[in-house]
Amino acid sequence: MKILKSVRFKLTFIALLTVFVITSLIVWSDVQDTRERMISTQKEKAILLSDIIKQSIMILMIENRWKELQTLIEELSENNPELKEVRIFHPSNGQIIVSAGRKEIGEVIYREDWERFKKGDETPFVVNKNGNPFASRVSLIKNMPACYRCHPSNEKILGGIDLEVSLAVAQRSIMASTYKHLNGLALGFVVISLIFLISGEKLINRPLKQLTGVIKKVELGDLSARADGSERDEFGYLAGAFNNMIEAFESARKEIEQCHLQQMEKAAKLASLGEIMSGIAHEIKNPLTGISCAVQVFHSELGEDDGKRAITSEILNQVKRLDMIVKDLLSYAKPKPPRFLSSRINDVIEKALFFVYPEAKKQNIFISTDIANNLSHIMMDPDQMQQVLLNITINAIQAMPTGGMLKISVSEKNSTELAVAKQMLFNSDKILVIVFQDTGKGIPPEDMESIFEPFFTKKSKGTGLGLSISQRIVQEHGGEIAVSSESGKGSVFTIYLPVNARQDTKS
Repeated sequence: MKILKSVRFKLTFIALLTVFVITSLIVWSDVQDTRERMISTQKEKAILLSDIIKQSIMILMIENRWKELQTLIEELSENNPELKEVRIFHPSNGQIIVSAGRKEIGEVIYREDWERFKKGDETPFVVNKNGNPFASRVSLIKNMPACYRCHPSNEKILGGIDLEVSLAVAQRSIMASTYKHLNGLALGFVVISLIFLISGEKLINRPLKQLTGVIKKVELGDLSARADGSERDEFGYLAGAFNNMIEAFESARKEIEQCHLQQMEKAAKLASLGEIMSGIAHEIKNPLTGISCAVQVFHSELGEDDGKRAITSEILNQVKRLDMIVKDLLSYAKPKPPRFLSSRINDVIEKALFFVYPEAKKQNIFISTDIANNLSHIMMDPDQMQQVLLNITINAIQAMPTGGMLKISVSEKNSTELAVAKQMLFNSDKILVIVFQDTGKGIPPEDMESIFEPFFTKKSKGTGLGLSISQRIVQEHGGEIAVSSESGKGSVFTIYLPVNARQDTKS
């Protein structure tokens, strides 16, 4: 049953069926043409014999030898085996006067022959009598001037001739021709079938089997398998295209495996680093707290005009800075899972900007916001999202030390409005888009791929963990951060957050 569904069988079956139908029609047409020609030949013979008999009758009548007419008809019938019946009958009632078979004399001719005689129809026709086919003709014996001495001139018809030529020989020839054509058809069909089968095996089945075998090897994981693309036909082209696809797939798999290996190594390193940082942060935090308390006590005991007060103030500032670094290390090493609440992004942005406005004003930086109306509530952790917005805003302010402009715009878009690459990231029909556009010094092209890596920073202050933490938080919310920048002209940070994606609330 499997072979019946194969392309080779279907193509061969359709081709052979087409050949069989066409050749059968040709053979049938040829047999019919042969039959018509043979029957036409017998009809012409009937016309010729009836004309000969008619001429013989005229001669005998003119020579007054009409008594020899019966003998003439009998001899003519004996000398022509195909001439089965010859009758001469009276024009008034169809009574047979002369016949090759004497027993018929005195009887009446066939009704069909008599009807044709009365109509004056002398065209030959085919008739079946007692199961045998005949080419029959009824001809008129007209009263000619030479006959006027014996017959009145007003008599138009003196009699009729009913003649039948057997079609048995023609039928045998037709049957022989039919058998010959059928045998030729059968032989030709067998030969053509063999040609199709052999050609199909070589040109279709063999390349398909070879290609199928290679595909099965690839399915089992053997990417070294290659199809034979040496043929200069469609299968050769298909094999070449398949080989190119496998090579591309193998190359992609190696790249993915290499990338996966690198990510695993990176994850392992980060995990180990996180454990180390967590331990170090805890070991530093407790002594740091003690130092801070001690210095605060010592600082409070100094007079306002004491020169040591400036030193203790700087010590407290550095302790505070160290405390912030430790908090960042702990936040990165052991991040808190987000607690999702239905929140408005407007409120989160407002709280984040509240902390940076004084510093922005101090550095002559103008912050503008363009927040669309009627934005949807989204499921998020407000505190963590505030941290993200705060980190990006602080980075933008630090990128504009001599002043500038920071524009924050928030809009809601359908997923179809975003690039295809973005649509693949979200399980949501609507996406919240937050854009931070500054006029700072921008990010060098060689640093673009590293800005989200932990501890990467070009600043004298900071740990380089801000963007890394921000990216992790956004991804935990089902979103993504995109960055574009041009040195000397500023940077654009875009946050994409799903509006109606499902989130798992974690404590």
